[in-house]
Amino acid sequence: MLDRKNSPKNSTHIVHQTTKALLTTTVALALLLPGGLAAADSSVTSTAATAVKEAPGQAAATPDASKAKITQDQAVEKLRELFPVLKNATVSSVRLGGDNTYPPSTNQMIWNINWGYELGNTSYGFSSMVDAVSGDLVNTYLSFPLTQETAYYPPKITRAEALERARLFIAAAAPSLGKEDLQLQDDDALNLASGALFGTVQYSFSFKTLKNGLPTSDALMITIDGNGNFVQFNKPSSGLAYPSAKPAVSLEAAQKKFTDGLSVGLYYIPVYKDNQVERWILGWRPQEQGLYPIDAQSGKSIDNDGAEVAALSARDETVPQTKERFQPVSTGKELTAEEAAKLVQQVAFIPADRKLSSQMLGASYPNQKQKVWRLTWEAERKGSIAGFPSSSSAEVDAATGQINVFQLEQFTGSADAKPQPAPAGGKKLTQAEAKKQALALINRLYDQASSELKLAGHDEAWSVLPDGKGFRYEFVRYYKGIPISDGAITLVMDTYGRLQNYSALVNAGVETLKEQPTPAISGSDALKSYKDKYTLKLQYNRTGGYSNILYVEPKVKLVYNPSPVNDKDQYEVLDAMTGKWVQVYPYAATIAPAAVDLKGHPAEKQLTELVKYGVLVPDADGKLKPDQEITVGEWFSLIAKASTPYYTSYSTGIERKAVAGVSSDSKYYPSVSYALSRGWISKDTMLQPDNSLSREQLAVLLASFLKYNKLSAFLQNDTAVSSFSDSADIKDKGAVALVLKLGLLQGDGGKFNPQQKITKADAATVIMKLVELQGKTDQSISQQ
Repeated sequence: MLDRKNSPKNSTHIVHQTTKALLTTTVALALLLPGGLAAADSSVTSTAATAVKEAPGQAAATPDASKAKITQDQAVEKLRELFPVLKNATVSSVRLGGDNTYPPSTNQMIWNINWGYELGNTSYGFSSMVDAVSGDLVNTYLSFPLTQETAYYPPKITRAEALERARLFIAAAAPSLGKEDLQLQDDDALNLASGALFGTVQYSFSFKTLKNGLPTSDALMITIDGNGNFVQFNKPSSGLAYPSAKPAVSLEAAQKKFTDGLSVGLYYIPVYKDNQVERWILGWRPQEQGLYPIDAQSGKSIDNDGAEVAALSARDETVPQTKERFQPVSTGKELTAEEAAKLVQQVAFIPADRKLSSQMLGASYPNQKQKVWRLTWEAERKGSIAGFPSSSSAEVDAATGQINVFQLEQFTGSADAKPQPAPAGGKKLTQAEAKKQALALINRLYDQASSELKLAGHDEAWSVLPDGKGFRYEFVRYYKGIPISDGAITLVMDTYGRLQNYSALVNAGVETLKEQPTPAISGSDALKSYKDKYTLKLQYNRTGGYSNILYVEPKVKLVYNPSPVNDKDQYEVLDAMTGKWVQVYPYAATIAPAAVDLKGHPAEKQLTELVKYGVLVPDADGKLKPDQEITVGEWFSLIAKASTPYYTSYSTGIERKAVAGVSSDSKYYPSVSYALSRGWISKDTMLQPDNSLSREQLAVLLASFLKYNKLSAFLQNDTAVSSFSDSADIKDKGAVALVLKLGLLQGDGGKFNPQQKITKADAATVIMKLVELQGKTDQSISQQ
């Protein structure tokens, strides 16, 4: 049971954007899904490293070198002992603290060691971190070429053997942790779901760290490749103080508060497949406040910032229509970038020294059919300053001019970011004035705001940012009088009422529900069902940290955390029409059911492996139908899934245009588009994705997949093909000769049978042969 990790080229350039997207997605899912996705361990994302300089007012404490119990030489030597491959690497620099992350780590007593490695004329660099007090390894990632020999399938060690090695390594790398301080989060299905059959075989293990015998928000991560080499290690080292493990509030009291406070609401809920909304249902889901952790000392519910949360004090409020409101552009022409930028500047505050520096036209997320301008305004940088520049960003519908997203500070924590001066003649708003201004802004930003939106019923105290430097508001979409559960629309202003942040990334398609359904399941029955799906767990939660709105000082609190009895339950909602639980977002760790019709099949082993990795999925009756013919499009879906399980996300945010004769509306578009991006087919290829796939067609596609087109042309007159009695029926003899020589396809009774159709079993056999061919060719298989 294996993992593969495929890192895109130049990945370091997109670390911050990826981290921001992760934070945004986590929040959106928390509002979309029932229960605890973000509330359970909201701080997990804070461990992601982002190359952002410390923000003004958030500078890290200067580390005291006299308190270091481990010298820098000892730290370097420890790393060389743990990773023998470092014998050929040189130390380029060592410093104590100042790891250039934002928010800055509370624990600055860390040796940051930068390494250099040369291979021929190419230089490589990477870094490691060692705790200067405990001597624990904090972080290291060894990338090519240090690992040198790629661990292809089949691996030399099993997952069980890798786990044993991982435990021994942790004992040596982090001696401050005992066996009792680690809890293996072992989920074979999750590892399989995130893995691929092509590429490097890697086993990843996650250990929940325990403090005083209780789970924390932190996890130790370690990765070992299929050859037994340690590739990555990450141990959280926040330096935060942990309170006593003794609660002042009993479990019984906390349980009563949770039970009394849990409530459900009726919503239109999107059901996702391949990162897109597949359909909408009317369903019951828990209200957000009822799933917040309960402080084990005060007995109060707290949010992700650690602030006490009052019960939902009021119903959502109607948004009044204002005189000045958004009017869609009606020219019938696509906006230019300059026109889109002007619309943003009319409603949002952008500092005068920032000029439009970047504009890109692409598809919106999550509405792939909507074309948007992604705009960036950047201030001129003076001199060489590390970190991200001071910049603002926006996303604008290219057809209507409606703003989907605006951020005054695109990179919170930028080295150049400075507090903005007060506007000329401006005055700070009262709460009443701020609310009025927010309602005016939402009318100018959102089409039909007064009829489609309501102001979320938070109390007045919530609307004031925790740092007191502005106001925040949430708006809920409604359809036919029922709220839509796809993430709230958020609006943040400074104390003068200037727009700072705005996000209205919403899903389209709910309007396809023409008739308003009547719930067959009552709210009281739904509530009872949900109460049985949750349990309270005493644990440590980290609160605070970074968001795109503000920074709250991180703390650790002892809490009773509402957690699903089964992990998969966090992705389920109760269908109000059928009373059945519906998985609204694919749960990665769902174990693929075993197919019932493979026993004794000649390709049973290969088919079973593809089922295990989710490349092939049995139907509702558990049948795979191995001898069923596949289409050209299905082949691309299979090979793409075997190469990269989440290949569909590669086309997210990119304008969808027909490729290789496949329309953007085709179900095969994501896999064919991905194949083109990886160079498996040329841009001139014309496919008929719905046609059955023949053996000769497969041979041609395999030659292109392997990037052996020139070699196949060279083999056009090879005797391996001319000896077949049906060679005259073979048009591309070179491609057939190539796959024969590589053992991917064989003849049968002196014939090749070029027009014979490919079945699922045939495809599985070929894919597994390709997998086992890795490392035996002069170029990587399936890699770009």
